[in-house]
Amino acid sequence: MSLVRSDQPRVLLFSQRQLAPVISRCFSYEFEDAIRAMDGVDLVAPGYRVGFGELIYRMVNKAGRRTRLLRGVNPAVNPVQVSRRYPLFFAVFQFANDLPTLNALRGWRRQSDHAVCLIEELWARDLGRFDSQLALLAQFDQVLTNCRSTVEPLARKIGRPVRYIAPGIDALRFFPGPEPPSRCIQVYNMGRRHPATHRALLDWSRSRQSFYLFDTFSGNLPVQDPAEHRLMLAEKLKRTRFFMANKAKVNEEGEKGDQEEVGFRFFEGAAAGAVMIGDPPDVASFRENFDWPDAVVHLPYGSTAVADVLDELASDPDRLERISRENVRNSLERHDWAYRWEQVLGWAGLPPDDRLDERQEGLRSLAGALS
Repeated sequence: MSLVRSDQPRVLLFSQRQLAPVISRCFSYEFEDAIRAMDGVDLVAPGYRVGFGELIYRMVNKAGRRTRLLRGVNPAVNPVQVSRRYPLFFAVFQFANDLPTLNALRGWRRQSDHAVCLIEELWARDLGRFDSQLALLAQFDQVLTNCRSTVEPLARKIGRPVRYIAPGIDALRFFPGPEPPSRCIQVYNMGRRHPATHRALLDWSRSRQSFYLFDTFSGNLPVQDPAEHRLMLAEKLKRTRFFMANKAKVNEEGEKGDQEEVGFRFFEGAAAGAVMIGDPPDVASFRENFDWPDAVVHLPYGSTAVADVLDELASDPDRLERISRENVRNSLERHDWAYRWEQVLGWAGLPPDDRLDERQEGLRSLAGALS
């Protein structure tokens, strides 16, 4: 494999980080930060140009659901002129609603040899709601998504190649180390949760005098620093014994229908060596990415039998140690962002930077010590 390393950035990376510095997006920004550490990158992350820019953004998107006439409108984002040529333009979007922000980036397509974008979350049933936004995808050579069941219908709609790419993780940041810290958080139930299971966990934690960690806020709150938010999450998960993890948008059937996808929680919990408990999706993408024994200990969503599962697991320390070790090892070998970026470069026909190769060597070395 030929490697490259150039002082001249070869990737123009388009980010939403100044437009949406909120909790749910920190996962995306972690991927972007990893790319910047593994390749020669110029980051472009414009903000809103007026104080009420976010309101205009929402109005443009709402109108765009009804007509394609607004697909060239800039939703109040500071315009940026792309002044030099790049072998690769890579854009990261969380939702289809983000796509109109491309209109603030002048000359990006003309200055890009190859253009790829990632839309993390796009449900197949929503494709008909975003005609104006999705029309912008015709400018890309390839479109990636974390939703495998959306790949074929999206490709038919936009007439461009669409690929599935699994979520990833900064496995180095989440690596608990050869001598992990004490797992003083007995159960961590982050984000979405079923009230019946939550009540059962509250009762369990009181009866055992164990630390049960859960969110006490609702909504997609802003963060001061996305990297620090991810660091704090990693440090909590390294100290977590049992981590609740379920299929993506498990309680949002009105939004996703019967489509099942692999949520980010599985990658976070595994990388930190937590024992995951929950209701994973019954789909090939999950089985391919989490194919080792006990990757997730099954508990139906909404079950009140969680205490029995916890007590059974706690009675077998050897099993817990094996689960934790295999979760970490597989994450280091398969799920770090280095492997996802290698896929992107391969699809774009670009050789890896030697920084990517160095990161993979470090990941394999850490994984080998766990075998």
